[in-house]
Amino acid sequence: MNTHAAAFMVRDLTAISEDDAVLEAVRVMYSQRISGIPVVRDNWYLVGYLSETDILRAAVPTYLEVLAQSTFLEDSEGSFLDRLKVLAHRKVSDFMSVNLIAVEPTTSLMTVADLMLRKRIKRLPVSENGKLVGIIDRGAFCEFVMEAETFDERTGNKR
Repeated sequence: MNTHAAAFMVRDLTAISEDDAVLEAVRVMYSQRISGIPVVRDNWYLVGYLSETDILRAAVPTYLEVLAQSTFLEDSEGSFLDRLKVLAHRKVSDFMSVNLIAVEPTTSLMTVADLMLRKRIKRLPVSENGKLVGIIDRGAFCEFVMEAETFDERTGNKR
């Protein structure tokens, strides 16, 4: 069985623009119950990815910032919430990952699994000629694996 990413990617896409506010991105992620979202330009051209980790990383002060502000330790929760409020109104492009890991629709099942495990990726964009055409998340991947168990390669039907 020579299975490719196109067979188990989700084609019903949710994406945001790099000019959207982080707050809008969080609303979309929350409403769709997803941990990250592709960032696209016109015609679904994939330019980045914004994850919950990217947002948290931007909100948590760096080690040097903590050392520079002794008052941060006294009211760390207040400062964290203030940073989140400011972050909410900034552009997605300020925090998105631009060093994308994406696959093509013809990428093999084994390569997809390897990337998701080695790179600890929860949602993997699928692009073709730079255009976002699908997404693979761990749940969909596992669902495909379960369905493959009941697939009869000789007949092309479920067992």
